[in-house]
Amino acid sequence: MHLFRLILISGWLALLFPATVQAQDKPAAKPLTFGLMPYLSTRSLLGIYQPIANRLEQELKQPVQMLTAPDFDTFVKRVVDGDYDIVLLAPHYARLAIRDYGYTPILVHKAPIRGVLVTAKAQPLANLGELRGQSIAVVERSAVMAINGALSLAEAGLHENTDYHFLESVSHSSALHSAVAGKARAAIISYSTLILAPQDLQREATIVRELPSIPGMFYLGHNRLPAARLAEIKQALLGFERTAEGQTFFEKTSHAGFREPTRSDAELLDRMLPETRRLLGAILR
Repeated sequence: MHLFRLILISGWLALLFPATVQAQDKPAAKPLTFGLMPYLSTRSLLGIYQPIANRLEQELKQPVQMLTAPDFDTFVKRVVDGDYDIVLLAPHYARLAIRDYGYTPILVHKAPIRGVLVTAKAQPLANLGELRGQSIAVVERSAVMAINGALSLAEAGLHENTDYHFLESVSHSSALHSAVAGKARAAIISYSTLILAPQDLQREATIVRELPSIPGMFYLGHNRLPAARLAEIKQALLGFERTAEGQTFFEKTSHAGFREPTRSDAELLDRMLPETRRLLGAILR
């Protein structure tokens, strides 16, 4: 009887042990990579978008890894190389990624992107003509703000590299700081950058001119993700918008919520593609 019990216990252990090993050796779920365009400092970006990452993790039952890059060129190169599963992109970069690099549009921020020309409040501009011979800080020449700003200034009779030149910065925040600190005569930045800036920086800046508005930031998913997964990501984002935390996010950022991308978005952004491709140059493969 004693021997029978030992055999029986050994049999149970033999059955249980492989299951235990499999549970211990089961790999953790691969993180979903969420690329954030570096239009603000890394610390600001990660802090602002953490609630969205948390919601995605909760709804998708998968870890989410937020990633960015030191500058726009590096970030766009990583988008082109397919480094991100989902990505937050300026509209003209987004259209390029959709057309040429295997990304699908998911949602767009409802509020259009408002660009503003700002200068130091201590040295205001009496008129745009005072920009002749001066520098204007921008985050990156291929950024939608710089393209939009150059077109707007050309309509006012000011032409890049003839009447003024652009001074590139690492972020919209640094471009704003350059204008306030006198390193540049003015800056072209997004309005959201101005309202998210520290209070002392806001007080030292003044808006000279508003630029024509363009579609909001796009959320894209790489086509390697199944269509069903992209649909789940979309529903998670829409669910986030309905939460108290989502309402706080949209109030703080002035993005106003989500909307569907439209044909008119595509038509407007297609007109910007030639200049976008030209300025990105060797980054594009």
